[in-house]
Amino acid sequence: MSDAQVSGDTARSIGGVAADGAPGAAWRYAAGGAVPAMVVRPRTTAEVASVIAAARADGLAVIGAGKGARLGIGNRPRRYDIAVTTDHLDAIERHVAEDLTVTVQAGVTLEQLNEELGRSGQWLPLDPAVGGETTIGGLIAADACGPLRHSHGKVRDFLLGIELVNGSAEVVRGGGRVVKNVAGYDVPKLLCGSFGTLGVITSATFKTRPRPAAEALYLGRCAGVAAAVQLALAIDCSAGAVAFADALSEGACEAIGIDGAAALVVGVAGSQAEVDAESERLRGHALAPCEAARAASIAMAVRNSALPMNDDALVGRFAVLPARLPALLARVEAEAVGRGLVVETAAHAAAGVARCQIAGDGERAALFAEWLRMTVRVEGGWVVYEAIPDGLRARVEAWGMSGAAVRLMRGVKRVFDPDGIFSPGRFVGGI
Repeated sequence: MSDAQVSGDTARSIGGVAADGAPGAAWRYAAGGAVPAMVVRPRTTAEVASVIAAARADGLAVIGAGKGARLGIGNRPRRYDIAVTTDHLDAIERHVAEDLTVTVQAGVTLEQLNEELGRSGQWLPLDPAVGGETTIGGLIAADACGPLRHSHGKVRDFLLGIELVNGSAEVVRGGGRVVKNVAGYDVPKLLCGSFGTLGVITSATFKTRPRPAAEALYLGRCAGVAAAVQLALAIDCSAGAVAFADALSEGACEAIGIDGAAALVVGVAGSQAEVDAESERLRGHALAPCEAARAASIAMAVRNSALPMNDDALVGRFAVLPARLPALLARVEAEAVGRGLVVETAAHAAAGVARCQIAGDGERAALFAEWLRMTVRVEGGWVVYEAIPDGLRARVEAWGMSGAAVRLMRGVKRVFDPDGIFSPGRFVGGI
């Protein structure tokens, strides 16, 4: 038995890095219902590599855990021995304000990064739920984004370079620190949405953007979430200074403190002149402005609407062409009511992306999940179940993907993680 193995309530060390095997430390990093045997907190990239080398030698399974904010996404891992946190990889290494670039270690949270960038009038315009708990490594691994994807794009649109430790304990670097780079194998984009299956991310370089000078929020009351999406499409949110446009069902509105029926929430950002011009356009579509104090809390609540309402909620995220979303949402709500389930829906209207929080009898919820996946496929889209109650994990598969794409992913996995020690079974196709 190596010194990596757990002894009593604590582990001694792995790869020369202290390991904590106390239950209280491990439960925080549960992934898909699986709890690691130990938690390690390396302080340098070299220490991460040392941990991975020791884990590989002992045949131990590893997940890069960040702060644990998105470890619930995905299938239950087949094995999970070590959670590698990035708590101590917490430095902003290099911010070149004049070039609009920043290099940051993986354990820095998005909130911390934007606080620092804000001192130079800049930001990284990504807004996933719980930005204060979302580390840079987790942001990339989960491809996490929120309502601002409408106007700014996703993680891959800002990621310039990356450093990670692969399954052979090698430090791999891809991309660079400048906006223009040579053509080649795009490792940074490959890591976006890889969910810890290819390595432990240790640092990343992003391009940043100037912070908008003015912002405002508008609300439009609608008969239902489908009508709210239809209103967003009618407004043409791709025009003007619209930063985001999210449609919320009545239940979702109630959950975040918006009284009344369903609503369309529209954020506007830009110069003061752009915001003023957008105000006139939105008022013409019967949207009303929110007071500044209330606007900030509503915008945060809209971002956090992606979080499960409770431990028993089944959360499905799906995407279709935006024009097909209103009719699909109407069908989803009607089907849920017919099955005796409660569904709260929030949608990035112009992107065609929606999340449904499904609550009710477990058997009915599982059958509804199957119906939703098949229905969305017919519409040319896909469904990922981002939160699955423990009692439904045997019935509901998180990813629902097969075929050529999975074969390609397996090939990439073999290159980066030849022994399969990273997140085994958690990702698409049991990768």
